[in-house]
Amino acid sequence: MIQIRTVEAARGWRWLVQGLAIFRKAPAQWLMLIAILFIGSRVLLAIPFVGLVVILITPNFLAGLTHGAQALEQGKPLRLGYLASGFLKNAAQLVTLGGVSLIGHFLMLMAMTTVAGDALAEIMKTMASGAVTAETVTAMRTAAPRLLLGVAVGLCIALPVMLAVWFSPLLVFFDDVKPLPAMLLSLSACMKNALPMLIYCVAVLGPLMVMMQIGMALTRQPDIGFWLLAPVLVPSLYAGYVDLFVREPVPAEN
Repeated sequence: MIQIRTVEAARGWRWLVQGLAIFRKAPAQWLMLIAILFIGSRVLLAIPFVGLVVILITPNFLAGLTHGAQALEQGKPLRLGYLASGFLKNAAQLVTLGGVSLIGHFLMLMAMTTVAGDALAEIMKTMASGAVTAETVTAMRTAAPRLLLGVAVGLCIALPVMLAVWFSPLLVFFDDVKPLPAMLLSLSACMKNALPMLIYCVAVLGPLMVMMQIGMALTRQPDIGFWLLAPVLVPSLYAGYVDLFVREPVPAEN
């Protein structure tokens, strides 16, 4: 039976500190694993429609990487084989989580397009025109409120999905929890620990923005910041999971 802890706000920062400590136990191996995943994802994304597979199997690789973090905590070496761990245990359930994430992304885009489609098209047209004139400024101001509303609607859909899949791959992999209960547990844990989660996200945001600027300057890829921070973020996710979830023994029957 899985129980959820409620911890103080400062623990959000401690998860990052613990993640950095786990990374420092095998920095070269972490960088190698993340580099392999980065290159592999770029190859898949370059193939039409096959790129959807990246979202579907992301929980499998995340489970494998956190399995590697657990191994380091137990004094074991971090090996290449941990990339496959998520395909050797509860693989179908992990792919199900990837499917939920894919549907969540689709619903978010649909909602944003429905609410702000015309405004988004107007702003893109204005930006494409290049020169800033009184007419383009007026068009931007007219379209901005609806665009902001579309973003707000998209966040209302994306945020619960993100929190539901935050810890669920680890619950499915380590604790053999089914996908739906795992998502509900993850969502509940994040809501009960809103302050630690907020501290964690704020602490990540600064380095993430810096890494994104560096990545954009070097590679022109907007998600590169996440990849550059992944060697610390993944073990910090494992640290948060260990801190918030406790497996209690099932009482013996009389």
